Amino acid sequence: MAAELYEIKLAGIVQETPDARSFVFEIPRHLRDKFKYRAGQFITFEIPFEGMQLRRCYSLASAPETDAWPKVTVKRVVGGRISNWFNDQLSVGDTIKATAPEGRFVLRDGADDRPLMLFGGGSGITPVISLMKTALVTTRRNVKLVYANRDEQSIIFKDELDLLVARFPGRVQVVHHLDADKGFMKPEDVVAEMAGFETADVYTCGPGPFMDTVEAALEQIGVAREHRFFERFVSPVDPDRREEAPAVAAPAEGGAPASFRFTFEGKTHEVPYDPSLTLLQAAEKAGHRPPSSCLDGYCGCCMALKKKGQVVMASREALTDADLERGWILTCQSRACSTEELEIDYDAPY
Repeated sequence: MAAELYEIKLAGIVQETPDARSFVFEIPRHLRDKFKYRAGQFITFEIPFEGMQLRRCYSLASAPETDAWPKVTVKRVVGGRISNWFNDQLSVGDTIKATAPEGRFVLRDGADDRPLMLFGGGSGITPVISLMKTALVTTRRNVKLVYANRDEQSIIFKDELDLLVARFPGRVQVVHHLDADKGFMKPEDVVAEMAGFETADVYTCGPGPFMDTVEAALEQIGVAREHRFFERFVSPVDPDRREEAPAVAAPAEGGAPASFRFTFEGKTHEVPYDPSLTLLQAAEKAGHRPPSSCLDGYCGCCMALKKKGQVVMASREALTDADLERGWILTCQSRACSTEELEIDYDAPY
């Protein structure tokens, strides 16, 4: 089942740049426990659009330690149905349906002795600035942000970033990379910016090519996988734009195990398995609530590491080739395709 939706009210709008606005939401008292979040997480919104109910995930640009209410920032996309709907249709006082915050793009527990290196591209700054604010006010970590944009007018949160630099002198650096002046960021640019931060935890969010560039550079200089974190969002194909119904992986001829194990929040569970169900559906049928959101394979919220067994996925949109090689799967899209023992781990470090 999709994550439960709640109604929240729009309390304020901030025009960040000519094509991006921030939306601040008031959370009713009875929902405040559900909407507690960690820096770097996201909210999924359900929007009524031309007779359809469309879902989109937006990262929180607020931080729980510094901002009274959760805030998302939405940049217009040419032809983007929901990004333009947010910017054109929402008014202060309106209510909107949203899930509770979710996501794994968060600061590692026990990493307060490591510097923090952040790469943001365009509107990918939203979860990055959230991490930045939390790290600065709750730890003594040194923080460096490299923020790539088309031009100076495109810089979201410029004033807020300037204030953070002024408030935390000696602890925070902000480097603006403007494509209009320097061209698109190249791996050698990333390597140069990493100087002095080779031991940092590195968090990256932005357009696909930008993140690929950062990842290639981190690989080149040998930053360990456990210290690299990427937030990737791919918008789902709306129902009226699908050429055909989404593919559903049928039970394979290899059969399926009678049960499988999954680890979540430090506990391991064994649940019965029906090969007509996805792994996520089987876990939910057994009474568990592992993480999930879009159910279309786009948000990556239901990722788990496959430790044993074989699965087939109907969609792998939120996963890179490197993710697949390492054994990551989307449980909302995965079915067992072998009778061998199957074990997955939601808690595994990405």
